[in-house]
Amino acid sequence: MSRSVDTGGPWTVREPWNWLLLGVVTVAFVSLLLSFQAGVFLLLFLLVGWWSWHYPLSALSLLVVVAPLLPMLKITQTIGTVTIVKDVIIATLFFKLFALPLLTKKLPYRRNILVAPLLLLIGWVLVNVWRAEAPILGLLRARDIGLYIMLYLAVLYAPLSKEYLQRWLKWFLASAVIVLLLAGYQWFLAPDSTVLRFDPVREIWIPRLSSVLAHPSILGQYLITLITLLVAVFWHNQRSKYRFGLVALSLISLGLIYLTFSRAVWLGIVAALGAMAASQLLHQWQTRKQVRVSRMPARGRLLLSGLGLVVLAVLVWQFTPVGIFVRSSFDPNYASNEERLLFMARLLAPMSNFEALFGQGLGDVLTQNFRETNISAYDIASGAARSVQLAKNRTLVDNQHLKTFVELGLMGLLIYLWLYWRLVKQAYLLLGDRRSAYRRVIGLWLVGFIAAFVLQGFFIDIWDIFPTNAAFWIIAALVSWSATPAVRRA
Repeated sequence: MSRSVDTGGPWTVREPWNWLLLGVVTVAFVSLLLSFQAGVFLLLFLLVGWWSWHYPLSALSLLVVVAPLLPMLKITQTIGTVTIVKDVIIATLFFKLFALPLLTKKLPYRRNILVAPLLLLIGWVLVNVWRAEAPILGLLRARDIGLYIMLYLAVLYAPLSKEYLQRWLKWFLASAVIVLLLAGYQWFLAPDSTVLRFDPVREIWIPRLSSVLAHPSILGQYLITLITLLVAVFWHNQRSKYRFGLVALSLISLGLIYLTFSRAVWLGIVAALGAMAASQLLHQWQTRKQVRVSRMPARGRLLLSGLGLVVLAVLVWQFTPVGIFVRSSFDPNYASNEERLLFMARLLAPMSNFEALFGQGLGDVLTQNFRETNISAYDIASGAARSVQLAKNRTLVDNQHLKTFVELGLMGLLIYLWLYWRLVKQAYLLLGDRRSAYRRVIGLWLVGFIAAFVLQGFFIDIWDIFPTNAAFWIIAALVSWSATPAVRRA
């Protein structure tokens, strides 16, 4: 028996046949106007959108599972178009879970701790799209920012529950295991050309892992996301029967982080674990009057774990290549650093005082670097994913904070700093919830993740890289969702 959907007018659309007919007509029109390939992909996206509309929680789970696997599909222009499926899922969930309930006054209450910085960020982005010298690039940059704000709102207003989060964790770990297995395949069985990368210091080729995430630093940030979650789950749920598996998966991920030979990732994991340990110690110190004697062993375990990590870090620094590579991060004569400094000078030197405060406009790092792009609106409409990706890549500067400063000015940096502060403040408050272990896990996870995320922003364009930017907004939404009074009482 088919269902009916009230469209608010005199015409009632009966599912699924009328929607299917409408989709086929639209696909046929696009195929004739643009290309047959565009029509086929449009049909796929319509089906995914229809499914996501009716099964939003399953769509969220699918997004989490396929997120690390989608970059692998960018090997050709044709297959690369499939990656737009994430945009379809996010947009559908946004309209299903936030926009439509807001318009119909059925939006459930959630404590959105980022509402003020997000509104300011959206307004400032729109202003700098209008000021952009290359409007198409400005729109692409705005799309990258706006799309993941939509993801944040979709996750925040999704009908989440403790049971669903547990199921979501299992799907995430299953997807992570696939990434780890493919990393092992790349290291041991794949051709050397898929692993070797040139080291300008020693002028030799060295093996560096990237798995299916295209670049070692991106794989490293994904592994940091995984490790910080595993550590948070282990620390606040030590009686779990899966604790041995959590430890084993964390150690394997740490080993793979070493094999990325990414200085940003090495520093990031130290910052993440250090921030998590510091936040736990600070919280217990502030509540020491309420802590009973029975709580002291937990403090001892934390101190012992921290001491062990310090000893391990010192040994790795002194007796492995880690020390050499990390010290090179601060050497201006290092080839990569020298290139970055020249790049920075080229970006900053032409800026006026006004531009330093308010930015030059989205996408305008392209002009500063004397690069050109011939991307057009037709390329975007026809689904030329490869052309669009190449145009966006020309705006990369390997430093997200510098890029934000050039495009959005000091104002943009302060907005993001405000956003970070609101999240860390709320995450720290979650650590004090003695009634809910999963809320403490979310808070501790955010603390570790954001420490590495911000640090790695000095080395890559972290906000422009999927899936790390998606992970940030999902974790941010979970932190904000956990702050809702109804959730705290559950």
